Amino acid sequence: MSNSIQTDPALQNLLQELHAYTQSSSSEASPTSSESNTSSQLSEIFQELMSLLEKGSSGTTSGSSEETPTTTTSTTQPSETTGTATLNNTSEQDDTSGTSAGSGANTLHITNTSDHDEKIGEFLNGGSTTTPVAEIDLKPGQSGTLKYQNGQGGYAAEADSSGTYQSTASRLEFYASNKGVNSVDVSYIDGRNAAIKISDGKGKTAGDSESIASDAPAADITKDAGGRATITGWYDGSTQAMQSGGAYMESKLGTGNSYIHPDDDRNASGSNPMTMAEDTSQTYTADFGDA
Repeated sequence: MSNSIQTDPALQNLLQELHAYTQSSSSEASPTSSESNTSSQLSEIFQELMSLLEKGSSGTTSGSSEETPTTTTSTTQPSETTGTATLNNTSEQDDTSGTSAGSGANTLHITNTSDHDEKIGEFLNGGSTTTPVAEIDLKPGQSGTLKYQNGQGGYAAEADSSGTYQSTASRLEFYASNKGVNSVDVSYIDGRNAAIKISDGKGKTAGDSESIASDAPAADITKDAGGRATITGWYDGSTQAMQSGGAYMESKLGTGNSYIHPDDDRNASGSNPMTMAEDTSQTYTADFGDA
């Protein structure tokens, strides 16, 4: 308020007049006939002064109320909070954007390296071969995890284009002892509908990432409703198709990285697919690619 009084020209003039009349009044030794006029003028000056002061006070109050929107503006925290909530939700979605199934201390981290969507199921020994205990769906390039307990054994396999698990699918086989010591291998004994390659992250690998179905003789493959190929596996070698399909896979892949025949684990080192037996790792990375 003091700044307003000092800068108001009209108020300054009134103060100067008041000061002049005061000096004039004080300079007279005794009251004169002009004293009443002086008092009247002083009264008018005081009234105008009070009027200006009231206006100044009102202006100050108005100025304070105009600052209120600034305060309101500065408290636009809710919009920032909303933004933070959105980011947090996005982060939570990014954290769960992959896919995971199963439970236990052992993990198969699987990546779809094929050109089509994959449905990969986990099957346990002694259980169903058509209904998995755990299942993940992966787009091309997407990764997910399947987990299993110590003391469990089984395999992971890819369903056909209709979502049905066939007995002729490639298998990523696993078994974990009660102490978490794993034996993992890749088997094409029953057939090959996917190329599977697995690593323990410690230098051991099994399987392959080759796509060989497109070059296979027509008699050695079957195709599902979606046109996906499966190379006929050796199985027990009881038919010509089994023998031919098994021979084709062996010629392309050998037996040192995956099972082609049931007794390949009897082969000498270099031709034996049990390259990841008695493995201390409990976390594996695997690729499921085109057959």
